[in-house]
Amino acid sequence: MCLPQTQPMSASSCFESHVSVDSSALDSSLPYTSHKRRFTSNSGSGMTNWYFARSNTNISSPPAVPQAETGHLYVHLDCTTRTHQYWMFGANNEWQSVSKGLEYPLNHDRVLSIRENGEPSWVTRASVSTTQGRKEREARVWSVHG
Repeated sequence: MCLPQTQPMSASSCFESHVSVDSSALDSSLPYTSHKRRFTSNSGSGMTNWYFARSNTNISSPPAVPQAETGHLYVHLDCTTRTHQYWMFGANNEWQSVSKGLEYPLNHDRVLSIRENGEPSWVTRASVSTTQGRKEREARVWSVHG
């Protein structure tokens, strides 16, 4: 059994609201909220879809999400340890633990990226390379001038 990848977050994440909440999917009886973010590029357009929940413990797997489709993500925030857990709904109709860099099953030019606030995003491989190169250059400048 693969344990979900976790990512530490600030304590304030347990109390912040996410501006990208899909208001049409709000239902106070659900243990999660639904979120969407559109993306476009030369490799095609699409949407990052994820479900978000928080509690004071880690969870072993996401709850049933009837509307989940291949490539949708589930993000759980453990407010006690301030870590996120990530899963993707696969073609086999099961949640599988995932981590940054996973290839998007609906567009092989995109991979999973995790934003600083813990939100997932399917980004192009080219943007990952650009961001990584920028961080490496900044680190070299910082080590020389810092």
